[in-house]
Amino acid sequence: MSDPASSRRSHIVGAATSIFLRYGFGRTTMADIAQAAGLTRPTLYLTFPDKESVFQAVVEAMIEEKMSQIRTGISDLPTVDRKLLYACNAWAAEGYELVQAHPDARDMFDLGFKSVCAAYQAFEDLIADILRDAVDRSALDLSPAKLARSIVYALKGFKDVATSSADLRTLIATHVAVVSAALSPLSNKDGTRPK
Repeated sequence: MSDPASSRRSHIVGAATSIFLRYGFGRTTMADIAQAAGLTRPTLYLTFPDKESVFQAVVEAMIEEKMSQIRTGISDLPTVDRKLLYACNAWAAEGYELVQAHPDARDMFDLGFKSVCAAYQAFEDLIADILRDAVDRSALDLSPAKLARSIVYALKGFKDVATSSADLRTLIATHVAVVSAALSPLSNKDGTRPK
């Protein structure tokens, strides 16, 4: 049997997600969230003290779902480059497409919110895990965490300049190809890459 408070919290987060996607953080009110959840405002305030805490819960739920999707998606992929491409497209291209469908959803990616910063950190950690063995075998003098950080924020920049989802996916594929080439282990005795 599920905990009623936990069930109510999950229900509110689900209802609030669509409201934040539609109106963004700034235009969403606690009254909007309560109405979407079919609750009175006092009942909503029993679960969440303010809009910021609802937004944080929404972002946390979205990132948990996205991380689960990515982990499942990469689990059977055989190579680092395919795992990296899948993860980057799931994070950046799907996020871009979400904002194209719901322009006020940009707030879900605004680094001015601590919960969004935590989401980016979770994705960085996942990318570092994907890259760890390949970085260790490569000639790069970088930690997996540093390389992951550069990839994650390159993706953010790509989203800012892409003219379409297809353009963004091309930028991502190009970046992944460059990273993959840099990660190729050196196997010739003189330290050069195999041709």
